[in-house]
Amino acid sequence: MLTFRGGRKTIVTGAALVLAASVFQPAAGDEYRSQPKTRARAATPAIETTNFRIYGISRLPNAQAIAGDFEKSRGSLCGMWLGGRALPDWSPKCDVVIHAAAASYARAVGQDQFATIGSSRVDVRGGRITLRRLDIRADNPGWFAAAVPHELTHLVMADEFAGGEVPAWADEGMAVLADTPAKQSLHQRDFELGRRTGGVFRLAHFVSQTSYPTAAEIPVFYGQSVSLVGFLVDRRSAADFVRFLHLAEKEGYDAALRQIYGLHGVHLLEREWLASTFPRPNMLTAETAQDRDSAIVDVLVTATTP
Repeated sequence: MLTFRGGRKTIVTGAALVLAASVFQPAAGDEYRSQPKTRARAATPAIETTNFRIYGISRLPNAQAIAGDFEKSRGSLCGMWLGGRALPDWSPKCDVVIHAAAASYARAVGQDQFATIGSSRVDVRGGRITLRRLDIRADNPGWFAAAVPHELTHLVMADEFAGGEVPAWADEGMAVLADTPAKQSLHQRDFELGRRTGGVFRLAHFVSQTSYPTAAEIPVFYGQSVSLVGFLVDRRSAADFVRFLHLAEKEGYDAALRQIYGLHGVHLLEREWLASTFPRPNMLTAETAQDRDSAIVDVLVTATTP
């Protein structure tokens, strides 16, 4: 989620709490309105790497290895989204606070985010990033995979766009692609439910939104975001998707779609994406397949019209 405070831009997001299956949290709205409340750093000693200052892991087994995993995750995300191009070393370094208990985490990010385990923040002043911070809750198994790659995606993209505004649908879709398959499947479930209930956003409106939708629409928003980003990444590459975002920022979506994907506008993207995402069994002959596909997309598009 992205919010603005006067001359300072704050990017705040959160990652879902992943527990055992009996208490697994749903994907619906799991990253909505997570916001670190303070810039204060933890009092515990820090382990420092090239790009991170990590508090609260010195007491954990394999603390140095965990610190190295933060660097590896950052490097992997750069390799994926930036085509192997490395970001400059972060200055200031990213402060990471590892919370051993839910109470400590909730005090840092807000009581309303008790059921999340990760939150990221970037402050920007005068076009320069002045703060990078992650708050991570580590009192459940699998906490690193459940939260860190997702949150680091937001930070990497904040740098790539020089603190500028990455469209919310793209920022969240890219971050969810860094999540575990189990969590991604929950977002897919929410999206499919939205399709069945007519809650899917029309694409022209979806990609042009400048703020997050209502709380009731958040589950579909996240599911639709990762579905659309995944579709475009599969069509070319992750790095081409970032190129597309840069071009769209300058020339608009229609021009960017033509140049990067050979698609003539958002409407054609909507048709191809929906047809690919919600295929139906081919019960017809090859001669009538094209008519069949067009009819399916027409039905889907009509069903998503507000």
